[in-house]
This record gives sequence, C-alpha cells and structure tokens, in this order.
Amino acid sequence: MKDTEKALKEELSQHFIAQAQRICMLAKLILGVLKMGTVSYSKLSKVLNPNVKRDSNFKRIQRFIKLFNFCKRAYIQLVWRLFSEEGKYIILTMDRTNWKFGQSNINILMLGISYKGTAIPLVWSLLNKRGNSNTKERIALMNELLERLSKKQQQKIRCFVADREFIGNEWLSYLKKQSFRFFIRIRSNTKIRKMAKQKERFAREIFKKSHFKVLRKVRMIWGHQLFLGGQQLSDKEWLILVSAQPLSAAKSYYGERWGIEVFFAACKTRGFNFEDTHVTKLERIYNLLFVVAIAFIWAIKTGEYLVENGYKIPIKKLKKRKARLYSIFRVGFDYLQEQLLNFLSIQDKIRLLSCT
Repeated sequence: MKDTEKALKEELSQHFIAQAQRICMLAKLILGVLKMGTVSYSKLSKVLNPNVKRDSNFKRIQRFIKLFNFCKRAYIQLVWRLFSEEGKYIILTMDRTNWKFGQSNINILMLGISYKGTAIPLVWSLLNKRGNSNTKERIALMNELLERLSKKQQQKIRCFVADREFIGNEWLSYLKKQSFRFFIRIRSNTKIRKMAKQKERFAREIFKKSHFKVLRKVRMIWGHQLFLGGQQLSDKEWLILVSAQPLSAAKSYYGERWGIEVFFAACKTRGFNFEDTHVTKLERIYNLLFVVAIAFIWAIKTGEYLVENGYKIPIKKLKKRKARLYSIFRVGFDYLQEQLLNFLSIQDKIRLLSCT
C-alpha cells in the first residue's frame, strides 16, 4: 500500500502544485474513498493511517478538507487532456443535484464533458439555497470554465446541452453569443408563436406524433427567434428542444445529457455515497468534491483500460432493448476497490492518470 500511495503522490505532483504533505494527504484520501466507497470521515479515518489513532486521522481529514485550496486551472487542464480525444469534438452538459442534511441544503451546480455514457466534472459551484439555479449562477459557472480554456480548446466545444431547468431570456442571450451551439429541452407548456403573429400556443400542441419532428422556420420563445423540434413520448411527456441553429442532429446531441446523471449516481449510491457526508459548509463540500472527482476520473480510465484489454461487460435484457449490466465507471471502481482491499498492486493503473 505504501508503494501505491507513493506512486499516486508522484503522479498527482505532476498535475498539482502544493506542499508534499498536502499531495500525500490527497493521495491517501483518494485511495480511501475508492477502498471504502464513501466520503464519510469516520469510515475514511479507519484506513487513512493505521499507525495513528482513529481520532487523529479524523481530525487530519477535517483539517485537510477545510484548508486545502486546489488549482482549478490545473484540474480543468488535467480533465481536458485525459478526455478530449484527438480529432473529436466536446459536448458540454450542465445539471444540478441536491439533498438535505438536517436543516442544511446541499445544492450542487455542475458543468462537465459528456464522455462515453457518463460526464466528467469540469467545474462546479455550491448554491446556498434550495431549488433551481438562476441565470447569474449559470453564467458564472460557464465563464469560470471558458476563462481557463485556451482559444484552441474552446474551438473543440461542439455544443452545450441541458434540461428544462436551464431556460430563460437572459440565459439564452448569453448562450447565443458563444461560439458553440446549444440544445436545451423546454417544458411542454412553454408558450410559442410564429413570426409576425400574435397568437400563442403551447409547444406540446405542435408535437403529437411518435417520431422526432423538426420545424423548418423559427418560432418566438421568450423574446428569442429559436428553432424548435420535438416529439410526444407518452400521454403526459414530451421531448421538445430549442436552439439558435437548425435542429437536424439535436436529438442525438441531447441524448448526451444523460451522462451527467450517471456521474451524480456514481457520486451517490452507486459509488462514493456522497450523501454520507455530515459536512454542511459549502467550501468544504466543494473541496470534498474535488477528491471524489479525481477518484471518479481514475475509475473511468481504469474501466476503459480493462474493457479495451478484453474485459467483457455482461449484457442484461430489458423489455425493448439490451443494455450493459455495468457502466465503465463501475468496472473500474470495482477493480480498484478489490485490488486495494486485497493489498494488491495497482501502480500500473496509476499511470492511466498520466497525460503523456
């Protein structure tokens, strides 16, 4: 285990500038989160350092999460190099997850890269409230990312996708100024009208067939001229998308949005059990997410490596289709956890975090 900690510390030192003790603690926490499958301080303190008392380990974790300031630019560049494939474009996806601990609301707004059925977190913010994000918060998060990307990196962004929460006049005005396209789902009761017409109608009234229909002409929505496309999914459900550009490939692009839900699930019950944390201070949750994000990245790269080298993911039969029994994340996470719990070497897998 000591060799694994040392190797991971050395790899992390290639990406992040910090005191050696801080990098060492970061490595210990990442390994602990993978081994225990939780962010609970009390459980992580059992495996952090067996040579000291558990209470001391607990306090070390508290102190680290409270004081550590990681470099956002370094993290974003690490993710970009690992998951921005040569010759392929980038799809950005935004979503939000929240839960309640006692009287405290944990509300996370996140922007990530869509990648092979999941999403890789790039930037995130903690909202000090319940409910939806507002335009100011979304713009701030998007700007935080774009300001840390070069012009060449920004040019790789093909489009941005988001669900029904992420709508509004000012937000769309902001997106229309960007170099990339956007495809956003709207609510079925959104009122729209034809150009030069006064009569409004609900968006769902246009889409009543089972196949995806694209309107050739723009409609007025929230004061914007937007292209519209959609289909009725069931008696009470519609998929309706808007964009400033024609929607020829909108449905396939929008399908990438689901990946960020996969990441949130991995953070919670299907992986790191983030809801186990009793931390309520937003800046500390922010730092804890950084530890989880690196552990997630490592699990994804490990799962990808295993599949590329012969591992066959079992297939399950659903009513209308077949699907993989496990995600790439789960394959990598289970492997790393099993190796760590059995004190087996994973030094070769640490190299998967290398950008060279």
